Amino acid sequence: MHRRRARTKATENRPPITVPPAGDRAGNHPVLATSPYERTVRTDSSNRLALNNAKLSDPSSTVADMTNTTPDIRAIAAVHEAEKQQGRWAAAQIRDLAKFAGCRPPGRPGIKLADGAPEEVAATLHMSIRVATNRILEADYIVRRLPATLIALEEGTIDIARVRATCQITKPLSDEDARRVEEAVLAQGPHATYQEYRRALRRQAMKVDPEAAERKRKQREEQRDVVTRKSEDGSGKLVATMLAGEVEAAYNVLNHLAYRARTPNDTRTLAQRRADVLVDLVLGRNRERVQANINVTVPLSTLIGLNDKPGELSEYGPITAEQCRELARNGALRRLVTDDFGHLLDVSPYRYAAQGLANRIRMRDRKCRQPGCPVSERRCEIHTKSEGTGRRQRRRERDYRLMCKRHRLMHERAKGWILAQPEPDRVVFVTPTAQVRQVVAERFEEPAA
Repeated sequence: MHRRRARTKATENRPPITVPPAGDRAGNHPVLATSPYERTVRTDSSNRLALNNAKLSDPSSTVADMTNTTPDIRAIAAVHEAEKQQGRWAAAQIRDLAKFAGCRPPGRPGIKLADGAPEEVAATLHMSIRVATNRILEADYIVRRLPATLIALEEGTIDIARVRATCQITKPLSDEDARRVEEAVLAQGPHATYQEYRRALRRQAMKVDPEAAERKRKQREEQRDVVTRKSEDGSGKLVATMLAGEVEAAYNVLNHLAYRARTPNDTRTLAQRRADVLVDLVLGRNRERVQANINVTVPLSTLIGLNDKPGELSEYGPITAEQCRELARNGALRRLVTDDFGHLLDVSPYRYAAQGLANRIRMRDRKCRQPGCPVSERRCEIHTKSEGTGRRQRRRERDYRLMCKRHRLMHERAKGWILAQPEPDRVVFVTPTAQVRQVVAERFEEPAA
């Protein structure tokens, strides 16, 4: 009995254990745990009170209010405030991009954005045209269909990654169902991780419209494909999009063959054997199944081993000297002549039949000259605005440039774009809002970073 009373007495003297309030689980507390199952012992009431009363909207006042806290608490509070500030700026940019799209309505049927609008955003923000197009369409979608998600981003409850996940998952739904999904998920807070938030979105989307979920699955089945992803270390990725069951089955087969391919003296890892098995299945063990054409630009001094200057693989970028020599052992070579500054002067005609001037333009530009456009020269057209159509007219190299079909038409349809080509390898673009961008063709001996 005495022991029980003593234990009860000790229990009564323990400091109180508090459970974080609902606001903390929603992600508004800078320090306390966000899980509803975690409890925090109140060991320093003054420090916790200072954090709870901190004005996170003003970093200077936050630091002033927390002068009595420890450095780690101040640091984590500043990190949380910086994250919220990023959300506010991202939300502001989303509203402005949507406003910009509203100021430039499409001028013809069948398109979502006005001609030249993505190009202008790409030139302003120094990004690719594809990324600029996606950003504008995404901003317009968020403002129109996901107002609660945008407000949560402004308030710092969620981040931009969760906003984009909401866009992707609610896109097949109607406006009403999309708002039901976002409201149901936001009511549970930001969740512990991005993956949990995304799973909650998928679960709610399947609840509100199971037929749309099935349609999306069938649509993804129709979009099955194999694509490449470029890396910057001389390697790349081959990505296959298939049904989930087929992916698992194919991976299990590769695993099984990789296990069987191991020999007693084999030093390769299982991952390396999987990659080798896939290459053997596709290309053949001796690479006898296909012959593909690729373009590698490499200095002659590198090719014969005098130095190790890097070369350039078309549609990829710089590769090492040894990789250039490996590719050249079984490849067809073509002579390119440049001056001391890397400007292309001549192209050997013994690789494929084409006019000398067209050859020089394609090898000089190597991709569409529109800022931010990555389309390679194989899918571009030689474009000129030189006057006169006489057959005997003398055409200069600086009168021509490579343009993909989309941007050749864009410059014909959109008003306000100005192009100038003062030198053969330099093109100056002026956007309708007076943004000036200069595009210079990469030199051969030192591709631009």
